Formats: sequence, structure tokens, C-alpha cells
Amino acid sequence: MAEGSDTVTKSTGFRLARVIYGGLLTYMGISGLRNVEAQAGYAEAKGVPMPETSVVASHWLLLVGGVGITLWKLPALAASAAISFLVGVTPFTHDFWNQEGQERQNEENHFLKNAAMLGAALAFLGVAESEKAKKSTDE
Repeated sequence: MAEGSDTVTKSTGFRLARVIYGGLLTYMGISGLRNVEAQAGYAEAKGVPMPETSVVASHWLLLVGGVGITLWKLPALAASAAISFLVGVTPFTHDFWNQEGQERQNEENHFLKNAAMLGAALAFLGVAESEKAKKSTDE
């Protein structure tokens, strides 16, 4: 797989995927940092410890992940930042199993969206690791 990573990262589809996915993460990070008070209120209601600090830190992870994936700079670190956000935030803030009615459906939709985003971040991490492995064997 390492041999094909260079071809993959230079493909139009991969570049487009990076811009779309990374752009969305970047947008989400900036939006969260611009709305810390509202985000912290939601986090507090979900029982997140130190809600304001947690919101700021988690949205910086999104921002770092988004910019890094979009530009494909330090891609393994960028994908890991996105993964950290999604793994750390999703089960706490989108706990649909603790909800009822429409709120349950809303939280389940957000949970599933984040699970899909996690899958994409893991795929980007895999490509970044493959690319790094290929570079180290070429040296």
C-alpha cells in the first residue's frame, strides 16, 4: 500500500476530499471558537468538565486538523487532532441513548455524522502514515 500513496495524494479526488473535509473541520473549529459561550453552555449541560476550557481546546483540535488536512502539512498530526476531537467529544455530547423523542433523533444524527467524520479522519491518517512509510523506505 505504501507504494501507491504518492499517487493517491496527488490525485484530483484526494485533493478535493482534503479541501472539502479539511474546510468543514476548519469552519467548525472557527465557528466553535467564535461561539465559546454558547458551546460551553451546551457542554456544561452535558456534564463536560471545565466546559469553557474544553470547548476552546477541542475547537483548536478541529482547527489544527482542518488546516493541516486541507494543506496536507503534517497530515498525520492533523488527522490525529481531528480523531482526538471526534473520539473525545462524540460520546459525551451526542449521547442519544440517554435521550427521548426528537432530542434522541437529533443526537443520534449528530453521533452518526461524527462517526462518519471519524472514519474519514482515520482514512486520512492511514494515507499519511503510508506516505511517511514510503518516504522512509526511499531514503
